[in-house]
This record gives sequence, structure tokens and C-alpha cells, in this order.
Amino acid sequence: MDIISYIGDVSRLEDLEAAVSQTIQAFGHLDIACCNAGICKLAPFEEMTDQIRDQHINVNIKGVWNTCQATIKPMLKQRAGAIVIASSVTGDLVADAGEAAYAMTKAALVGLTKALAVEYADRNIRVNCSQLGYARTPMVEKMALESNPEHPEVPIQDIAAAVPMKRLAKPQEVGELFAFLGSDESSYLTGSQIVIDGGSTLPETISMGTN
Repeated sequence: MDIISYIGDVSRLEDLEAAVSQTIQAFGHLDIACCNAGICKLAPFEEMTDQIRDQHINVNIKGVWNTCQATIKPMLKQRAGAIVIASSVTGDLVADAGEAAYAMTKAALVGLTKALAVEYADRNIRVNCSQLGYARTPMVEKMALESNPEHPEVPIQDIAAAVPMKRLAKPQEVGELFAFLGSDESSYLTGSQIVIDGGSTLPETISMGTN
């Protein structure tokens, strides 16, 4: 398998256009785009600075917007393509304290997914989004450290305890969903929101019931 890499800033459209250009030069076409860049910095809302807010907007919203703009253009020429947007259960379905900027920007991606899906459906470009709960990633480990600097494993263990499957997702499991949404096996899916959270958004409470 041939792989190329490009280091750029997703908040800059020209960087994404350069990455797309290099991809097409190397492989001749662009079939799938995965918009997965994201940040999350925790802070009480009343203390959240404009800088923190704008960092979330620049990466989580503008980054996805720019990736879609850069990739849809060659897909229109091909009259085929699939875009996978990494949203979250946070913002659209649930939220925790201190996540106002993250929740706002991730919820926006659900609206973008639906708008692009309906706009390009008749030109054979599909747009779907994943809505991840918690996976054991560097970003989640950083959030755990911000939540409990002395014992960062405690919030991770608490998250796992509240998930019906009793664990966080493995990054590979999320990647497998991305691969499915970009593949021909999902050819009749567009505008979909696929929750991948081990069932964490299912329980109404953690104290009622028979278990």
C-alpha cells in the first residue's frame, strides 16, 4: 500500500487544497475524505476566553469546512466520493461541564453533514458523520488530566464504569466505522449520524433499574 503524508493547518484552506492536490497527483483521484481533526479544552464557561473559543471554531468547524471544500471540488469532477465527518455525542446528544466550546462546535458538524448530504446527493457524493463517545486517545487522556491532575486515571475509570460496555472505545474501532462510511458497503447512507459510544447515551439514569 502506498502512503503519502502532508503536514498542514486545517484552519487554512490553502493547506487542504495543497494536500488534495498532492493526493491526486500521487493516486490520480480522490475517493474518500475523513474530517477528523479536533481539539477540546476544558474551562468553566464564565472563564472561557475568546482565544479558547476561537481555537475550537478554527479547528473543529473551519477545519472540517475547509476539508470539505477542498475535497468536494475534485469529487464533483469525478461525480463520486464519500466524506466522513467526525462529530461527537457531545453537543448534539449530551454534554459535560466545561465543554461549551467543544459541544458547540461538534454540534455544528451535524448540521453541516446534513446540509452537504442533501446538496450533493444527486451528484453521487455521500456525507455522513460519526458521533463518538469516549475513546482512549491522547485528547481524552489530556482531558482526564485537566479534570483530575493528581489522578488522571480516575476520570477515565469513571467514564468506563458508566458505559454499558464498561470500557472506552479503541481507536481502531472508530477507524473501522470511518472505513465503512467511506466504502461502497455504505453506498445508500448519506446524511446519517452514526453513534459509536458503547451504549453510553442509552441509560436514562445510573441508579434505577434491575442491574
